[in-house]
Amino acid sequence: MTAPLLDAEGLAFAYDGAIAVDGVSFEVGPGEAVALLGANGAGKSTTVKLIAGVLKPQRGRLWFDALDVTALPSHAVVERGVTLVPEGRLVFPRLSVIENLQMGAYARRAKANYASNLARVLALFPRLADRLSQAAGSMSGGEQQMVAIARGLMSDPRLLILDEPSLGLMPKAVNELFALIQTIRKSGVALILVEQNVFQALEVVDRGYVLEKGRVTLSGTGRQLLHNDKVRSSFLGLWTRGLDLSQSR
Repeated sequence: MTAPLLDAEGLAFAYDGAIAVDGVSFEVGPGEAVALLGANGAGKSTTVKLIAGVLKPQRGRLWFDALDVTALPSHAVVERGVTLVPEGRLVFPRLSVIENLQMGAYARRAKANYASNLARVLALFPRLADRLSQAAGSMSGGEQQMVAIARGLMSDPRLLILDEPSLGLMPKAVNELFALIQTIRKSGVALILVEQNVFQALEVVDRGYVLEKGRVTLSGTGRQLLHNDKVRSSFLGLWTRGLDLSQSR
């Protein structure tokens, strides 16, 4: 079996005594896409912040490419090849698109491959290539999300974490986003996708983990979770949309 690229073992974290993550364990293989699913407050965003080094686990270990990265600061985690695109896009609104992209290339590994990474990003995001001098804050929500993801890719990641990338986007922009995620997958970058849009998330990932109250309560392939009765009733709401899961995938 191929060794996992990321191995999270028994992660735990509490905010002022309020438990957010309680013994979470999961793996991501090289080039694999994994979804973290769950309701608001389930511990998804805290989990990815632990992986990215933004927060430090109070228990548990994190291994990336067989190296213990549990105690590394976030900038050192980026240097190893892990990049988090946080919830809410968080572009630098007064900076131009190209300046935002340059901000993503501060890591040594990214600086060494700046030209090739920029060419790859602009090929993935041709709309941004036409707007390099535009202020990021003047763009639509969907376009700002493109800038945020493109900036993340400029760090030359081996593992890209997308935290609620479709949040607040119009339906057309959501469809464009998931098509883009598919394209990124084909480039060989491993992905962790935190997403409230469970139906579309499970369509594009290899495997998923369902979190409830800070714990993993269910896991499986995208297809297995898509057809799981608990997932359907808890998250998908397919009965209200008249969708027939037997016809999906």
